[in-house]
Amino acid sequence: MGVLKRNENRNLVRKDSVTTLLKLLFISSIVLCVSMSNATIMGEGFFIIDEVHNSLLDDVRSGYVLCEQDGLLYLAVDLGYKRLVRIIDVQQPESPVVVGSYDLEDAEHLVDFKISENIAYMLTELGIFSPFRCSVALLNITDPTNPVRVGSSALENVRTYQVSFSDRICIYNNYTYVSSNELLIFDCSNRTLPVKVASYTSSLGDLHVKNDCLYLVSTDVKIYSLADPVNPVFLGAVNSTKQPTTGSGVYGNYVISAFQESGIQVYDCTDPTQPTICEDYDFPNWEDPVEGIIQDLDIVGDRLFAGGGKLYVFDISIPQNLKRIARINIGDQNISRITVANNYIYLTFPSNIRVYSYVENSLGRNLGLGLGIGVCLPIVVGASLVTMWKKKRV
Repeated sequence: MGVLKRNENRNLVRKDSVTTLLKLLFISSIVLCVSMSNATIMGEGFFIIDEVHNSLLDDVRSGYVLCEQDGLLYLAVDLGYKRLVRIIDVQQPESPVVVGSYDLEDAEHLVDFKISENIAYMLTELGIFSPFRCSVALLNITDPTNPVRVGSSALENVRTYQVSFSDRICIYNNYTYVSSNELLIFDCSNRTLPVKVASYTSSLGDLHVKNDCLYLVSTDVKIYSLADPVNPVFLGAVNSTKQPTTGSGVYGNYVISAFQESGIQVYDCTDPTQPTICEDYDFPNWEDPVEGIIQDLDIVGDRLFAGGGKLYVFDISIPQNLKRIARINIGDQNISRITVANNYIYLTFPSNIRVYSYVENSLGRNLGLGLGIGVCLPIVVGASLVTMWKKKRV
């Protein structure tokens, strides 16, 4: 009976050990999968996104996101026979609702679109017969179900190099600045009749206004004082060492530029008369060059979202030392535009617009930790259980 009892106890111990090991293997495999699926963590933090809507372009030929404002998403939409601005309520992005639209005039192309208060400022360009004539048009969007055009400037014979989703215009007080083969300034204090009040020889680039300064970003960064909005005074410039620029933004006293295949540069403009390059980020050498493509960026708080071949997220709280905290593969198409608002990411693809929610956990979890738990834990536990089982046999 003693032998039988000991054998029975051994079998029970063996069974419990196997059951426990299987449970731990299951838990560790979940940790490993989470670590390797949604994001590859390159710095500290833990970043996860979830798709909440897979297409905002089901009924149109093409389109892209213009901006988000107060829970409303503005899209440029091409129906084939006409072009329009579509307004979508995205307070619940899982169930977006079209609330209004504005039809552009015949042969009119939308180059850029910015909102200030309840007015949308549109840079438009005439198409087929007059490809190099543009104007600034103002749209009253107080009632998003019925946007109304309140005025347009006279047509200007300048070339905007129609790029539909770049920062070609910016607003400062009652003035609208337009980047073309000239820098144009429009007085929009009379909204029914915007008037060009100045033009300056300039290179084409993105425009940003911050700290009462105008930043013109192209193959370099030029800074102008807007103490006199009609007569910008040149303060300083710094040349980029990369090209071409595919997106830019301003963070505090820093300008950040993304380049199609060569990473990101940060320019310290604390002294606008002597801006300098303070950070030059290159994608790791081990990554496929296609992964390093950046087509657009958006800055929200101290996070920079950049996209192209993949979606990248950077911590820019220390601009001189960018930290990449996520590299996320999304589908098999390049991202052409990124808009981030209210913990949602709106990604424009060549034939689609998708909506994602995102969560960032600052508990310090990373890929190494996940791999360590996922791989080492079952080994350690398994070895421990084998040792315990051997001891019980003695």
